[in-house]
Amino acid sequence: MKASPSQQADLLSLSNLDLEITRTRVALSGLTSGEAFSELRSAQRDAASALIDSRNQLDSVELELKRAEADLALVEQRIEKDNLRLNQTSSSKDAQGIQAELETLKKRKSELEDLELAVLERKEQAEATYKTILSDKQAIDDELAGKEAANEAEILKQRSGLDLLMQQRSQQVSRTDAELIALYEKKATRGVAVGRLLNRECGACRMTIGATSLAEITALPQDEIATCPDCQAILVR
Repeated sequence: MKASPSQQADLLSLSNLDLEITRTRVALSGLTSGEAFSELRSAQRDAASALIDSRNQLDSVELELKRAEADLALVEQRIEKDNLRLNQTSSSKDAQGIQAELETLKKRKSELEDLELAVLERKEQAEATYKTILSDKQAIDDELAGKEAANEAEILKQRSGLDLLMQQRSQQVSRTDAELIALYEKKATRGVAVGRLLNRECGACRMTIGATSLAEITALPQDEIATCPDCQAILVR
């Protein structure tokens, strides 16, 4: 098939556009798949689960503390009442009974105070753990949000670039001979359709062309379409 050197150059430009379109589509596919964020999203889910567990543990300790405080308040009320009864009684027998009860109550109060201190320490630890996990989760949330925003911006940029490339391709096709486009499209189904001949190398398949084939190609008129003996791509000299 005949084609002027400028027409062959148009085919090479079309091929370069198609390669760039393919690269852009591959890049877009990677950007929209979400695989780049799978590790962060997994970490986010783990952090959210850990935060719920930590919050439940803190709630449990806080409930335990309220119970201990309520029990201590009740014992203190009973001690106050017994002290009042002791001051008001004139019976030595009743006084002995009240004092015995007071001793028991004071012992119980001491136990509850120790328990309250222990629960308070656990509450402080639970609060510290919760705050740490909350901070870690927030950091993951912020990092993921930032990367997703940057990813979305890159998607818009790539889509805009793809639209421009498709416009350029349409323009290139419109000013190229229809028969050459048909030949190009047929070859494009098998791979890269056009490559420049650089020294002895095919720009499409990167294979080195043998001396005999190279001699045959270089002997062809400039307006005669040459093809690579290995990949059958159109060779632009």
